[in-house]
Amino acid sequence: MTTPTMLVLNTPPALEEDVVDYLLTHPAIEGFTSFTAYGHGAHGAMTVTEQVTGRRKRVQFEILINEDDVPSVTQNLNKHFGDDISYWQLPVYGLGHS
Repeated sequence: MTTPTMLVLNTPPALEEDVVDYLLTHPAIEGFTSFTAYGHGAHGAMTVTEQVTGRRKRVQFEILINEDDVPSVTQNLNKHFGDDISYWQLPVYGLGHS
């Protein structure tokens, strides 16, 4: 990994298994972490129940990946899964195991 970055995907729970399959088969991805998250805000996209509770259940994926490989992962997300996946990338300043 030359220039590491953390790619974060935020998806609806209904897409979790499909996104897991996509990430597991992508050649640029060696592994990732996923967990339940809650989104707050963007009330127009929330159901009435979500608006009342003030949160929307999501699944978040964190992927350590070479910065140059990010476009190959993100470019077809909309085509495969629709437009309800948010993503962003963060610089990684250090990696290691202890």
